[in-house]
Amino acid sequence: MYTKEVKDSINVILQNKNGIEVYFVLKKGNRKFIKIANIADEVGKKNTTSDEMLAGFCKVVQNTFDAYDDDTEILKLSSADERKNGLYYYDLEELPEEMLMMERVIEKNSEFETFDFREDNFAEIIAFIAVIGNAEDRFVLYKQQYSISLLKRDKYMLTPVPHSDRLKKVDQDILRVDFNFQFCLLNGRFYVSDVDKMEKICGFHTLIVKEAMKSIDMIASVGILENVEVLEDELENVTFARKLTRVYKDSKILGKIPNKTIIDFTTKHKYFKKNPLKSSGDKFVLDTKKSKEIFLKLMNDDFLRSELTNEEYESLAKNGM
Repeated sequence: MYTKEVKDSINVILQNKNGIEVYFVLKKGNRKFIKIANIADEVGKKNTTSDEMLAGFCKVVQNTFDAYDDDTEILKLSSADERKNGLYYYDLEELPEEMLMMERVIEKNSEFETFDFREDNFAEIIAFIAVIGNAEDRFVLYKQQYSISLLKRDKYMLTPVPHSDRLKKVDQDILRVDFNFQFCLLNGRFYVSDVDKMEKICGFHTLIVKEAMKSIDMIASVGILENVEVLEDELENVTFARKLTRVYKDSKILGKIPNKTIIDFTTKHKYFKKNPLKSSGDKFVLDTKKSKEIFLKLMNDDFLRSELTNEEYESLAKNGM
């Protein structure tokens, strides 16, 4: 799948007559829940609040996706490599709580209470969920809300008094809205443009470790490692865990090429002359942190040979042909 397909779907929605619904994700104690944000203006006034919020979020969506070339490949999140500006789609089996909330707000049978200052306050808001579109087509944005965006009334802020040259102290909290988002839901698929932020927001580490354990089980089943359990020692490192997940999700090597062929390859490729992997004949032995990283490079097929020059390379990022 390429970016043009997603951009075309988004442009169809943006060109329609759209509305916007805004939901707050609140946290009280250890509990997270959703409430509707009433952004309708008073009766008789133009609906400038929702119109301006709609315009602000639509603009940031347009700018975000316009930054990608039409022929940019959309990558699996489980195969996230070293590219910092790639667009990914979420392909893990378990969704984080934040994405489940995004699905809930577009379910026809979902009902939510309205945010009410008699029982809620701005300080409890940890995220916005914005739904843009119409009854037929829409997309959903998740925007993390940071405490810095809350201007509390205990700070000394001044505001002008209408029809006067006088200033007065602000006596209410002010919620500042920055138009951005970290991931979105479109046509049943979640798209992520900033993997690092998504991981921090979603408590992604727990989910990726579960997926990484499937890779460890798979590696154990083919018997290519003398001491497969040492891989578990590195799972606290989310980058390592993500690379390990790629083995289970997307390896072109494991279980498809005989172990002997793989081991023989490491005796011939230039990379392994400087970065050798120990073996006991028919199995690798991982005895250092570096050897574990090298093994994952091998399992993820990060070594290429140019057909033009016959030169050998280490490749951290690969697009399929």
